[in-house]
Amino acid sequence: MDIFSLSIVIHVFAGFVALFTLWIPLFVKKGGRYHRLTGWIFTISMFIISVTSIHLALYRIFIDGNRANEQFSFSLFMIFIAILSFATAYYGLRVLKFKTHKGNHHKTIDWLVSLLLLLSAVAMSIYGFTYNDLLLAWFPFLGIFIASTQMFYWWRGSKFRRSWVVEHITGMLSCGISTVTAFVVLGAPRLFSLEEAPLWLWFAPTVILVPLIVYFTTLEYRKAARKRSAKKAAL
Repeated sequence: MDIFSLSIVIHVFAGFVALFTLWIPLFVKKGGRYHRLTGWIFTISMFIISVTSIHLALYRIFIDGNRANEQFSFSLFMIFIAILSFATAYYGLRVLKFKTHKGNHHKTIDWLVSLLLLLSAVAMSIYGFTYNDLLLAWFPFLGIFIASTQMFYWWRGSKFRRSWVVEHITGMLSCGISTVTAFVVLGAPRLFSLEEAPLWLWFAPTVILVPLIVYFTTLEYRKAARKRSAKKAAL
């Protein structure tokens, strides 16, 4: 087995692991043993997926010489999805490490990862508009939005004591969008004998998972509001 085939095997295996473990932390006790265990498995799987995605994309471009416009565009998009997956999973971890930061976050690496996501999303979108590819033009706006909110959080700090929970949920579920998108776009056509995934299928995971992000983060905001009200009533 050559390194390209090995990378595919590792990529597919990590993809299925991530797809399965994405959902478990949402429905087990937060901060409990199974939440942490499955969360780490998901995060490590996403890091592996990111590395193998970049390797496969670069291999197709520089080793296979596969630079036909459609294939080249797909390889570039794989790199963007890899950056999106890594940046969101990484952010989900880092907000746990800096739960009490008050703004003006000084860890350069955290700013650089978010900036990398922002720049790659902008570049991917410009490329899409240049070649009139609707998917490549519009899907990266998700990355622009996510990167902007990450940088705003590092700059602004916590709005309330458990803001880090909201940011952690947002980071991990945003990473989940990458996982599910890759599955439905690459896996669904093979399962249902489609020549290619329709455009709406690319955006379906975003449409489904964004409301989940809103739902779980809203729960945290309401908990914070109730605690503030309880404190005021006790005074």
